Amino acid sequence: MSNKPLVSICTPVYNGERHLEDCIKSVLCQTYENYEYIIVDNASTDSTPVIIDRYKKVDKRIKTFRNEKTVCMEDNCNLCSTHCSDESEWIKYALADDYLFPDCVEKMVLVGESDKEIGIVSAYRMAGNMVTNMGLPMEQNVFEGPQILKQQILRKLHVASSSPNTVMYRKRVFDELKGFDNKYDHSDTEMAFRLLDKYKLGFSHYVLTKSGREQGGGEYRSIMRGNKTREYLAFGYKNIKKYDSVDFEQHELRELRKYYTNEIADFIATKLGYFEWGDIRRLLAETPADIKDELKRTYMRHPFHFMKKYLKSLYNTGNHMREKRARG
Repeated sequence: MSNKPLVSICTPVYNGERHLEDCIKSVLCQTYENYEYIIVDNASTDSTPVIIDRYKKVDKRIKTFRNEKTVCMEDNCNLCSTHCSDESEWIKYALADDYLFPDCVEKMVLVGESDKEIGIVSAYRMAGNMVTNMGLPMEQNVFEGPQILKQQILRKLHVASSSPNTVMYRKRVFDELKGFDNKYDHSDTEMAFRLLDKYKLGFSHYVLTKSGREQGGGEYRSIMRGNKTREYLAFGYKNIKKYDSVDFEQHELRELRKYYTNEIADFIATKLGYFEWGDIRRLLAETPADIKDELKRTYMRHPFHFMKKYLKSLYNTGNHMREKRARG
């Protein structure tokens, strides 16, 4: 193991009694052996501390910490990194409600160590019943960061984000970028953009992680409330000039504006049917003026398309209310 780099596997957890044990087991079953396992309990109030203590006794690689008070998830993820060994070369998150397949770390390290300019390693993941992170050529494992960054900003690829559980970070790069920005729920995507601006992407063409995509889950709620669109607008459109490594042609910027316009137009038409005015107001408050202008033109050009979405949402709302009354 002395020839293999040390990997810090980190599990930030808050009230994770439902899934935590499966997550811990998935880490302890890794075929890669040179790792330390750091679990940071975010002041849980359920049986999480009991589960952690039970597993700490069976494997000396497990190091446990508990916050005095609950902090936001992004800050807890960053706290995990502060507990990593100074000898650690990679940091791999294993979120408490997610799962690592047994060869996850081994295959990611194999790709990551193939090029010292790789700052982040990704792979396919199971999201519910779907395989995500598709789109890269199978014969290639190392990609120029700016090449991937541009395609991610243009919303044509989505291969290096979605969850910290999906990727592995080179530790010195993670520290250089100061980890996750707690302004964002999608802080992993925002950091991936900053990272790809400077470093290469490594990609392992295997399904190596699994994450839930249940209704009510964090990613689902973010999409349904419009938070995902608002945040992508912030770091992937309004502040696009901060990425020094990429340039965009005018036609590419027009395509991107059209993409967000259509996404917001569909969102508003759907939300109107559910009478969820607050979500609409929040999104429009952070929508740039050029997209608002395009939005007006889009509604005028395709009124029947959006009327159909509105009526469908209205119909679903009526069904939901009838079912609720029937249940008493």
